Amino acid sequence: MKSHAGMRAEYRPDIDGLRAVAVLAVIAFHMSKTVLPGGYLGVDIFFCLSGYLITSIIWRETTLNSFSLARFYERRVRRIAPALLTLMAVVTVVAAIQLLPADLIGYGKSALASLGFVANVYFWRDTNYFARVAEEKPLLHLWSLGVEEQFYIFFPLLLIALKRWVPRATIAVVSTLVLLSLVANVVAVHFDGASPAFFLLPTRAWELGIGALLALIPGALSLPTATRRAASLGGAALIIFALLWREPMIGSFVPAAFPAVAGTALLIIAGTNGGAISRLLATRPFVAIGLISYSLYLWHWPVLVFSRYYLVRELSLAEFGGAFIAMIGLAYVSWRYVEQPFRGRRMSVGRVYAVTAFGAAAIAVVAAIFIITDGLPKRLQGPAATINAAVGTNYRCAVSEYRAFGASRACVLNLPEADMAKAEVVLLGNSFAQMYAPIVSGLLVETGSTGILVPANGCLPTPTLNLSPACAKVAAINLEALEAMPNVRLVILGPTYHDPILVDPLGTVAPHSTDALRQALDALIGRLHARGVEVALIGPIAIPYYDVASEVSRRLAFGHEITSPLFEPEARFMARYGELIDHFASRRDVAFIRPDHVQCAAGECAFVRNDRSLFADSGHLAVAALPEFAPAFRSALERTKQWEPRKIEPAEVRADGIVSPGN
Repeated sequence: MKSHAGMRAEYRPDIDGLRAVAVLAVIAFHMSKTVLPGGYLGVDIFFCLSGYLITSIIWRETTLNSFSLARFYERRVRRIAPALLTLMAVVTVVAAIQLLPADLIGYGKSALASLGFVANVYFWRDTNYFARVAEEKPLLHLWSLGVEEQFYIFFPLLLIALKRWVPRATIAVVSTLVLLSLVANVVAVHFDGASPAFFLLPTRAWELGIGALLALIPGALSLPTATRRAASLGGAALIIFALLWREPMIGSFVPAAFPAVAGTALLIIAGTNGGAISRLLATRPFVAIGLISYSLYLWHWPVLVFSRYYLVRELSLAEFGGAFIAMIGLAYVSWRYVEQPFRGRRMSVGRVYAVTAFGAAAIAVVAAIFIITDGLPKRLQGPAATINAAVGTNYRCAVSEYRAFGASRACVLNLPEADMAKAEVVLLGNSFAQMYAPIVSGLLVETGSTGILVPANGCLPTPTLNLSPACAKVAAINLEALEAMPNVRLVILGPTYHDPILVDPLGTVAPHSTDALRQALDALIGRLHARGVEVALIGPIAIPYYDVASEVSRRLAFGHEITSPLFEPEARFMARYGELIDHFASRRDVAFIRPDHVQCAAGECAFVRNDRSLFADSGHLAVAALPEFAPAFRSALERTKQWEPRKIEPAEVRADGIVSPGN
């Protein structure tokens, strides 16, 4: 496709071939994360292609003074909305039949977010894309559409403004935005922001922007044949490397997506004269998959989600084969009978908009009903219903309560003025510390104290030994920031105890991980004591290592045998953690909090108790279970000088007995 004045757009079959590579890579990753570990980067290939194609259209038409925003958005609606709404209508019906209440509520919220072009923002706050729980969300894959839709809204306006007022600065401005977005992505990952870096447009715009630059730079696609063939080989090699890469970063400052995007850019530059690679991409099988790639992307994920959701297990090889055939069939039907008719000019724009508006409104109403009715709970009765109520209910700090802190961020806990310097108590750890935040916040209210939560997710709070050198650095910076706070009198440490291998800041592996963890915590406690700070330590609990609330409730609802354990034998738990527990319980200078005293009884450390799940997922406690654990915190903290109870007004306490974190 050429993007200069006087040139008409030319169809490039190799780009459809690239689309095929992208969608097949994504499907392979979603079927098995081990077969093609970087397959999710197929989305990044799509982003680069979209940036190139959309910018080519806009810049060519603005150069010819024929660009119309109304016509541009009409084309986007015709391209995206009919197939998307068809998918959402079908998935909504299936969700109403199959999804259990907690999941149906989440589905309703995700459907409304998808209709509002903010699916990426919703899923940023809702889930980790790579977590097992993500496999139960039928619309998760629409996060990428959210990114593209936001790009389609803002980027044309930028190009029009640049073309009208400063056309010579266009490439410089877009290049600057690409660089800023890439830097923002790297910085976000380094500062505990891998999730927003993954989901949000500002940290993804560089991928679309690189494609856009190819459409804007004169001569970018007019290189000599030898250069194009070299670019083709280099691009293919980079994409293959990216799809096989297993880590989120390559080194310290290169996102894993960079080789995929760079490779895509090189293949765009190579064009149809890129030699064997270009000819391969332009072959009929690749082009055929590329033509239906949008519909195939839409349908592949719900097919996998609903299959796994009902079976409550991974699919067999034969079942994967059947699922793939179903995806292809549904995609072809969608492309042939939905995409093509709506994109054709025979259907008037008025009718397109009318059908789109009606479909979106109908889906929105049904989604709202799912939310308002708490997921149509009357469809489910007994233990399946009560256990399912815990799904995904572990505490997460509200975005509005986060403040910059150290190498990551802190969450306000009973800090009315949100002045970090006034915090007297710090809950320090990771997501396993965060899950206890409602208990700690309630105790802060009782004592009239102020506090913050510092959750460096995926890391330990110990700077001497941690899960990686990067985590050790984060812990060190956070600790220095904590030590600089003038009013801190108590630090509550909430580490994980099930982490396997610890390393020092240089990456040297520490032998005997249990002993190493004890030594690392002792060193941290000693450093805090040297600063005159009291320390409380939250002890270990037995965790299920599977999504107990979701899996057990589905097995009960669908009549499957329950094969996963509902408890861990206390003897096994103590064999693993007994020495650690004895060590810290014997220290008189540490308030040691024993959640295992609540969880374990009669020789069993429960995951499910009285037909209710204590856990919201594979390891985090559900908020509804926290009142059971609050007395363990209170009794331990009574040993500290920080504990000075005051009377709580009834209005301050929620129905479950926990005071909510926040201002």
